[in-house]
Amino acid sequence: MVDNFLECYHCHVAHPDFVTLVEMDTYVVTTHGIYSSQMARAGYSANAAYDVSGSSVKDLAVWWLWPNTCLMRYPGRGNFSVMQMVPAGPERTLETLDFYLDTGELTEADEESIRYMDEVLQPEDIAIVESVQRGMRTPAFTQGRIVCDPGGSGLSEHGVHHFHGLLLDAYRRAGAV
Repeated sequence: MVDNFLECYHCHVAHPDFVTLVEMDTYVVTTHGIYSSQMARAGYSANAAYDVSGSSVKDLAVWWLWPNTCLMRYPGRGNFSVMQMVPAGPERTLETLDFYLDTGELTEADEESIRYMDEVLQPEDIAIVESVQRGMRTPAFTQGRIVCDPGGSGLSEHGVHHFHGLLLDAYRRAGAV
């Protein structure tokens, strides 16, 4: 599950509405110590995801914090969301997604953006992760290579590689490797 949230090269295929919200040529993934960030211009024009007219937040900002927390700010009015993933078995992950807004009153635009994330974007990600897991169980699967763009664009898996390194370090410290 985590690997899926640390790159966006799957976005053009899996998230057709998202790539109209985000200016993908500005999407940058940067790794730091125990976290990585994903930043892009977004929400500056009409798109297929949700209405951003009158938005005060005009950019996408995502921070993945080791080991299982994702902090996100999407285009819209002042907002922040927190996603946590908790492994519940070898092929099951529990996910929570909490939304925070700058006031306690939901506007129609807030409801539309939350509905998009909850009913469109998340199900698209779940479907692709489940598909990858099915593929990994086939006899044809062999370990693949990491796709890397030295420029740090979202069309790269350097964030995935960084996370795998943190995971390997944690296993080593625990004496598991």
